[in-house]
Amino acid sequence: MKCHSAIYNECSILHRDISINNILFRRTPNGVAGLLIDFDHSKDEELDDGTTHDMRTGTLPFMSINNLENNSTKRTVLDDWESLIYILCWIGTYGYNSKTARRTVSSTPLKIR
Repeated sequence: MKCHSAIYNECSILHRDISINNILFRRTPNGVAGLLIDFDHSKDEELDDGTTHDMRTGTLPFMSINNLENNSTKRTVLDDWESLIYILCWIGTYGYNSKTARRTVSSTPLKIR
């Protein structure tokens, strides 16, 4: 989240495709650090001509409601933050490690104790 804030506040860039696959995590002596990657769909807000987006961009489970509805409302930094909230929900539900990173609910076996 610090990375996204810095990129938006310093460079006025919206990522527009924040998902679990576009964040790299690494362990450090002070905890876990993250890095935001894949700026293929990003947009420079300073160069914005005031037009609305003409297509949905992003990874479906992490897209904002505004993006999913594909309406004429201009995409803002709040849409990126909404995607970050969905990532926190994803990590809280599925975790994030080499065993669970690509699993879905249907492929996770249930254990009865």
